[in-house]
Amino acid sequence: MDTKNKNSLKNYRPMKFVDEMERNKHILLLYDNQKYADWIIGRYFHNGFAKGESCIFYAADRPEIIEKQLSAGGIDVSLFKQKNLLRIYEIAKSDDNNKHDMLHILNQMREESKKSMKPPFRFVGGTITDIETKEGMKFSILLEETGHQHFDELNYSQICYYDISKIEPTRKEVWISSLLKNHHYVIYAAEPNKAVAFETMLLEKDDNRKEDDNNVYE
Repeated sequence: MDTKNKNSLKNYRPMKFVDEMERNKHILLLYDNQKYADWIIGRYFHNGFAKGESCIFYAADRPEIIEKQLSAGGIDVSLFKQKNLLRIYEIAKSDDNNKHDMLHILNQMREESKKSMKPPFRFVGGTITDIETKEGMKFSILLEETGHQHFDELNYSQICYYDISKIEPTRKEVWISSLLKNHHYVIYAAEPNKAVAFETMLLEKDDNRKEDDNNVYE
């Protein structure tokens, strides 16, 4: 990473939030520019390496593409792979025949991906490669709901990332609203003046406050 990018990254607002996130949280990363997503994921993994955590990237793309993206985020890929602290785990495309057993899919993928690595773990990625169709997004939301319902039983953190420019457009607001409800934190990685990060619990409090206000005037 060059000096200009290092300075830009240092002043990027969501970075402090990433540094202060609690462990064992389910994190939603939305982005419309790959560069900013790379920054967030790079920082997230760096923080994990500094604590001796094993970091696993679920890859829908070829591993060399992911390695390039991680390098762009400041990760020394070869070093951390050699130390067995970094793994790029290729995921298969979603199979319609397996959609009835969400929890099994998640558990099986998690167990296979972390073999021979030591806890605690940090994950990045997801199980769905198709987010551009209604069926793909429906399946993605069901998996996110299942994973989030059982997240407290697990001992790891995970970033689920979505390129918002590729999310199925006709119900995009509904999809994003559902994603927000099924994560502890959200990070919108965009240009510096638009980037934000916060706990999704704040949205629930705001919704409850609006309901209370409406009740007052009824």
